[in-house]
Amino acid sequence: MAPSPIAVVSDNGPCFRGEVFKTAFTGPDPLLRHVRTWVRSPQTNGVIERFFGTLKYEHLFRGSIADGDALDMEVHRFRIIYNTIRPHQALGDRTPSMVYTGCAR
Repeated sequence: MAPSPIAVVSDNGPCFRGEVFKTAFTGPDPLLRHVRTWVRSPQTNGVIERFFGTLKYEHLFRGSIADGDALDMEVHRFRIIYNTIRPHQALGDRTPSMVYTGCAR
């Protein structure tokens, strides 16, 4: 069975509505699918913007990243830390994986 396409979420800016951008999501077996946020719903982008800020300031800006492969590895590492190790105040100082699996602590 083929994996589901990865959702790429963007706002409705002109750079995300053009024909050139659209070509990344076409083809017989697209790897990505494009999802636009609702018009006048900044809270949708706020969640991902907060994640990107946390990624940059808690992880990426603390070291030197040589190239795209190193960046990919560091983002992957942070995603694991973010979801399984780093406690979140909004989740009662639990990790997202604890909340998702129903673990109390």
